[in-house]
Amino acid sequence: MNSPIRAWAQLVRVPNTLTSCADVLAGLVLVVGGWNSTPKLLIPLVVVSLASVCFYWAGMVLNDVHDFEKDKLQRRNGPLVDGRISIQTARLAGWGLLAGGWCLALLARALVPDSLVDVANARHFTWMILPMSTALAVCIVAYDSRLKATQLGPWLMGLCRGLNMALGVSIGTAVLWPSSQAWVCTLSVVLGHILFVVGITLAARREGLMQQSWLRMIAAWSTSLLGVAAIATSSLWGSNLFWSTETEYRLDPGSLFPILVFLLALPWLRRAILSVSKPGVGTLVPAIKQAILTIIFLDAAVALQYGGNVPGLIVCSFAIPTLALARIFRMT
Repeated sequence: MNSPIRAWAQLVRVPNTLTSCADVLAGLVLVVGGWNSTPKLLIPLVVVSLASVCFYWAGMVLNDVHDFEKDKLQRRNGPLVDGRISIQTARLAGWGLLAGGWCLALLARALVPDSLVDVANARHFTWMILPMSTALAVCIVAYDSRLKATQLGPWLMGLCRGLNMALGVSIGTAVLWPSSQAWVCTLSVVLGHILFVVGITLAARREGLMQQSWLRMIAAWSTSLLGVAAIATSSLWGSNLFWSTETEYRLDPGSLFPILVFLLALPWLRRAILSVSKPGVGTLVPAIKQAILTIIFLDAAVALQYGGNVPGLIVCSFAIPTLALARIFRMT
């Protein structure tokens, strides 16, 4: 079936969509804890999640627009290369999604009820979402340019993921300004996501040509592993902090939480090691796909640790539609 809907779904990498939403939910949990116990936050949460989706889709569309000529030379299948979507239409859609994401992010902050805003927060920049959403848009445009092929490329992609999580953090700071310890926890998780995605991006370079050096693959997956470690150890920085009263749902920050994070990352790590020991299309592509899926599980672990069972289970459930859609549409 070559319907327009299918073509657009392929262009935006629809299976990966919920990884961006998972980042936003985890980011909010890092600041306010169990957001499920605050119904008034649900509408802003939904809107900022839609903003995240728009930003993600914009990045995917503009990426393929930028790579159009290269993909044609490599004969890589895609809705732009085979003409199902025109390059002009895709470019317009990409910029429209980028603008839509920025507007939705600001709308989400405006929808946070005044009754939830911490009065003591007045001296702080409660509209932190403005610079965060603007920086995310800038990083998306910068990545989908000539900078993509430079050494900055993977770091720009990692920043896109970190700033995406910062959208959720920004909504949370309007409600509760974190303490210094809570900020360290939050920044550790955000840094972990940045490093994890930097590693994925390094590993995926020249994926279409399968021209991967052994040294690059080692560096790539080691960077991702460092990101996992940053997330696993994040709660050590604020082990005496609890953001809600549901303390019975929290895992021990010095043992159980790190163990959970590394167990959830184990399927990706196994495939990553295999892609190094037996380089080829049959090992690299599954490793990249597993790494993308692992983002959801890392976010689920964060949501569980800092928000409780309900946020953790909701984020973890995103893996189900992601896996289902991955059987129909490409993830990379």
